[in-house]
Order: sequence, then C-alpha cells, then structure tokens
Amino acid sequence: MKDEIKPLFVHSIRKYLFCGDQKGMERLTPIIKKVMKENVSFEVVFLGEKEETDISMWMRNQKMGTFLYIAMEWSKLENFKNVAVECGFSEEEAQFIGHGVRMIDVFCCKCHQKTKIDSGKLGNLLTTCSHCHLKLSVSDHYSPLQGSYLGYANLETGSDGR
Repeated sequence: MKDEIKPLFVHSIRKYLFCGDQKGMERLTPIIKKVMKENVSFEVVFLGEKEETDISMWMRNQKMGTFLYIAMEWSKLENFKNVAVECGFSEEEAQFIGHGVRMIDVFCCKCHQKTKIDSGKLGNLLTTCSHCHLKLSVSDHYSPLQGSYLGYANLETGSDGR
C-alpha cells in the first residue's frame, strides 16, 4: 500500500519554493500553475540535480515570508525535511509531500530497539520486533523523542511473544 499526501495550496505568500524529484514535481505542478497564474514570485529546484549542501545554502538565503514545498520519495524526504528545519523553516512554513512506499520505525517496549515496517501495515497493528522477536501491537501514537511509533507487547500472545 502506498502512503500518499496531496499537496495543498497556501494562499497569501510572498514567495514559493518548490523542490522535488521527478514524480514529486509532477505532483506539485497544479500548485506551480496556480502560483504562476497569480503572478507571485517562485523558484523551482529539481532535487536530482543538487546535493544537500547546495539545497541548504539555497534555503538559508531565502527571506521571511517564503513557503517551501518538498515532494519526493518517502525514503529521502526525512533528510531534506531535516535540512529545511536546520535552515529555519517551521512546520507552518513548509509542506513535505512523500510518495511511494513509506517505511516507519516501531519502538519496542522490551528491548528499546526500532523495527522498520511498511506504513501500509499500520492497519494490521501487529508486527514482530526484529531484535528481540517480541510480538508487538503497533500503536498509532508517534513519539517524537524516539522518532517512531510505539510498539507494545501483544497481550494475546503473552509477554514473551509466544
């Protein structure tokens, strides 16, 4: 299952920045067309052409009142999101749009290690810790401290996972 987020147009911005890979730019095209129609300042960067350091310098040179859109594969999006935050963009000043399969981390309550699962399996809510093999019930609670969803011992199988 694919975990897709649709980009939303944000009105009354003085300048827009659009960054993305090939599919990401395709998803941003309707918003870019709206910005062009409204004759507002914007820049477009295809992320396949630039390294993170180039993007970082470009983002740092933007002025207040700029809104950032980044659209790319989930596997690469987190790195670019971190660069944007380091450059001063807040959650209110940016949209991060992922495409493709999204892998998420589940934090094990027993061994405190993380296991990656396909986010499409969150509806299943059961997985096995790849470290201690405890059967986990995956919570929909995300822990920013751990950077992962919380996994609790599956009570149906007992605390030892069997």
